[in-house]
Amino acid sequence: MLETLQTTFGMLIAVRVFAMDDMGKSVFLSATSGGLMTSLFVVPLLLRSRSTLAGTAARVQFLGGVFLALAALMPRSPWMFVAGLSLGLFCFSMQIPLLTQIWRLNYPEAARGRLFSIAGVVRAAAAMGFGFFGGWLIGQDLGHYRWLLWIFAACAFISGHLTRRLPSVVWSAREDTPPGLWAALRWVKKDRDFRTLLISWMMMGIGNLVAACLFVEYLANPVHGINLPGRDVAWITGVVPVLFRMLCAYPWGVIYDKMGLFKVRAVLNLIFAAGILVFYLGENMFCWTLGMALWGVANAGGNVTWGLWVTKLAPEHAVAEYMSVHSFLTGLRGVLAPYLAFAALGVMSFQTLGVVCSIGIIAASAFITSRSPADRSGARERL
Repeated sequence: MLETLQTTFGMLIAVRVFAMDDMGKSVFLSATSGGLMTSLFVVPLLLRSRSTLAGTAARVQFLGGVFLALAALMPRSPWMFVAGLSLGLFCFSMQIPLLTQIWRLNYPEAARGRLFSIAGVVRAAAAMGFGFFGGWLIGQDLGHYRWLLWIFAACAFISGHLTRRLPSVVWSAREDTPPGLWAALRWVKKDRDFRTLLISWMMMGIGNLVAACLFVEYLANPVHGINLPGRDVAWITGVVPVLFRMLCAYPWGVIYDKMGLFKVRAVLNLIFAAGILVFYLGENMFCWTLGMALWGVANAGGNVTWGLWVTKLAPEHAVAEYMSVHSFLTGLRGVLAPYLAFAALGVMSFQTLGVVCSIGIIAASAFITSRSPADRSGARERL
């Protein structure tokens, strides 16, 4: 349910209720990415605190719930809306490396993709159902967005409570772990496969994020001439991709467990590019819906690979560190993407932007298809 805040309803409220300018929308869209960047420092701080992974993640989620509740308490203030929701999303993204370490410790390697994808199916089903409900609610009366804000705040506190109950252990640093908040970056130098995939993720991620930032803007903002009703925007951008993500999550989880990581990532990139091209080059409901469907198919596999790929590369003790580097770079491009997206609209059309983004994503596939990751069972464990 919280996913729909970032993907659909946050931007829809910003455009329709507050008629927010590009700066305000960019701040909101970059909030999650800012949290991902901060995650690079969460792991070393956790190692120093000798707390549990689940306990630390839960406390960060509770803090996010407080910020979301502040936005709900002052729903008529556009900047409290931006600040509260942005800080809430910031907190939730900051604790992702901790959850990845929990998955690594609790999911067996042979079935990790399938188990993760089952959780993804449940998450997608909930997001799709709430997308229907939220679209119906604000379709009845746009002022009902205030109820959505309270629902998001409640979800954050419930999530924190459940996260606190996850299996976990006290996490402490190994003797050979160097001190300092930037210590995790040493793995970029040590691990060639990690470095190769990080470069590919950066190429793909910028193109994908720039395109994704503008899905709602393209359909909802009357300045661009389409100006679809809010219910239609919520359906196309909030329900259709989530529906296909739900249907395809488990198959991608099976593929992830059985197929080479680099090959899976290359195929997903091509599907992402196809979805973006169909969405922005199409001129009717069918094309917009088909584009979002393709994007949802790719997003199903993308969620599995994004959340778990470091578990195929990293030694067991370093999964959280690997993930924090990956999250930091994801956040870096995510912070830049909204500003790049709206700046690009000043010099090119949506159609041209879609083509440029797709070329970058396809280039990312070409970059990694010539390599295969090293064997994980021997040399990788000695990193």
